Amino acid sequence: MYRYLFIILVSLVSGCAANNNDSISSSLNFYEQTQNKHKMIELYKAELKSEENDNIRTKLANTYLSINDYESSLFTLEPLLQQDEVSIDILEIKATALYKSEDFDNALLTCEEIIEKSDVNPEVENLMGLIYAGNNNYEQSRIYFNRSRTHFHDDVIIQNNLAVLDLLEGHPQASITRLMPLYTKNPTDIKIKTNLIIAFSQINDVSAVRRILMASYSQHEIDEIVTALIKLKPL
Repeated sequence: MYRYLFIILVSLVSGCAANNNDSISSSLNFYEQTQNKHKMIELYKAELKSEENDNIRTKLANTYLSINDYESSLFTLEPLLQQDEVSIDILEIKATALYKSEDFDNALLTCEEIIEKSDVNPEVENLMGLIYAGNNNYEQSRIYFNRSRTHFHDDVIIQNNLAVLDLLEGHPQASITRLMPLYTKNPTDIKIKTNLIIAFSQINDVSAVRRILMASYSQHEIDEIVTALIKLKPL
């Protein structure tokens, strides 16, 4: 009698667990499609609590990275980094999290480890350019941005990064020359627009700054932005 009741209860619990897993999987698909990062994190953690899974752990670390929680991203990766063979995907998350945390030395070491494994990796070469720029080593930064470009990384990303490097090295006109074709093709790109405004402000071209701002801001707002730029550096 008791044994029969126990079997029924176990069956019910197992059935509930299976339905719950189906529900989690269904919800996770929805949140991944809608890019609801905080809900994704909750469900990834629920799945890992139920059963360890390298793929889910990697997704969790990457999602933490996407919401700028770099410490949690690195903490989540830790068991995967202890394995005998660590995939390039995992190392790329680690390198990016370290760079975003401004741990440039360890980020660079991780990038070098990736390059040893993959030889050509334009995304990581671009990241190395960013790391060297963060360390004020502009010469090495430019080398790696150009190497990434040679290996066909997104040209808009590379040109924008090189334009920022031009600004850091005190060459605003070179930055403008790089950015203007990008701005003409995509005038709504915030990064390109911002860098172009900074470059024009550095050569004291107030009218160009106003023309760029005109599409998105009122005259009053433009006056306020120009005033703020004047306080940073005379226009």
